[in-house]
Amino acid sequence: MLYSPIVFEVLLVLSGLGLILGASYYFRPEKIVYRRIKSQHWETAKKDPEFRKWLDTEIRVQIKRTQRMGMIMVILEAIWLVLVFGLWMKTRGH
Repeated sequence: MLYSPIVFEVLLVLSGLGLILGASYYFRPEKIVYRRIKSQHWETAKKDPEFRKWLDTEIRVQIKRTQRMGMIMVILEAIWLVLVFGLWMKTRGH
């Protein structure tokens, strides 16, 4: 199984996709967070200024969390990519 190039290609592609996903979470956290907010919350925020203030604060907190999660995903996927690539290079030598 470790000598099959298809396995390594699939693992490299999955790592690459994970890097892309993590980068999108890191560089575009607003888009991710705004997609999660329901339309009824926006309607309520238009009517109630206190709720709007709370919603804005919560959005900022969620943006920071999403960005941090994106950076963690990028780091973990980069490590995984290096490990898979190293294992692939090691098995090619045998």
